[in-house]
Amino acid sequence: MTYPMGRNLTLLVVFLLLFVSAHAQLRMKKIAKLPSKMYETSGLVYYKNKYLITHNDGGNKSEIFVLNTKGEEVKTINIKDTKNRDWEDMTMDSQGRLYIGDFGNNYNEREKCQIYILPSNFIDKKGIEPWKITFTYEDQKKFPPKKEDRYYDCEAFFWKDGKLYLLTKCRTKPFTGISKIYELPAAPGKHKAKLIGQLNFCKTGWRFCSVTSADYDAKTNSLTVLTYSKMYVIRNFEGIEFWNGEITSYSLPLIKQREAICYKGKNSWYMTDEYKKGIKGGNLYVLELKK
Repeated sequence: MTYPMGRNLTLLVVFLLLFVSAHAQLRMKKIAKLPSKMYETSGLVYYKNKYLITHNDGGNKSEIFVLNTKGEEVKTINIKDTKNRDWEDMTMDSQGRLYIGDFGNNYNEREKCQIYILPSNFIDKKGIEPWKITFTYEDQKKFPPKKEDRYYDCEAFFWKDGKLYLLTKCRTKPFTGISKIYELPAAPGKHKAKLIGQLNFCKTGWRFCSVTSADYDAKTNSLTVLTYSKMYVIRNFEGIEFWNGEITSYSLPLIKQREAICYKGKNSWYMTDEYKKGIKGGNLYVLELKK
């Protein structure tokens, strides 16, 4: 359908006002430069309103870092009997158990991915051996599949009501922007990740639309999803139908290697970015919605 010029102009103005409004509502403040050994920070959890827990991306040591809210290191915990093949995100359940997602899969060739579960007293340990979840995606039949079917990389997950929910990172060519949503039991063992739905924030390219982290807040029943350039908040959904919620997008300055976010409060978040030569980063930030 073709609209008259006046109608098109009105629609454009409304769109721009909405974009500017969403952008203006979000305040981003750098808290600290992270210690250099956390240069590939790729997961983040806010622990008991006191500590931040993070880890490095794949190829680094199997360890997690405990920070205070000023971004200063408190301790390092060794995760025994594991390999950091491609650790990409972390989440926590209502009992304080920590889950580490070793499910990075850039080329979609991994036949088995893993999630490590730490007991609720992990914070008191110097080293700890985790329980393990090993899983495959129920709809992946080839390793790797054809380029147009590469939906099996993952950098984001969260815990909700006894289950884990994985949001995949689109690796298709041509790029579709689709992030598939899978469900897993939050319990040790061998499992099939069950496909339950999908999200599609945009199709403009992986630098803009790739899902890199997520966190769920039970108090507000809201889901936050991070990409390299934006933060999306999904509200007013029922059950696990996240794709049917109201989605608000908030633009972040520049495009950086942003791969970790967690709720700080109702309308505030902690976020980190990786250090990359040329674009820098390697910092801890707080994001807040203006009242």
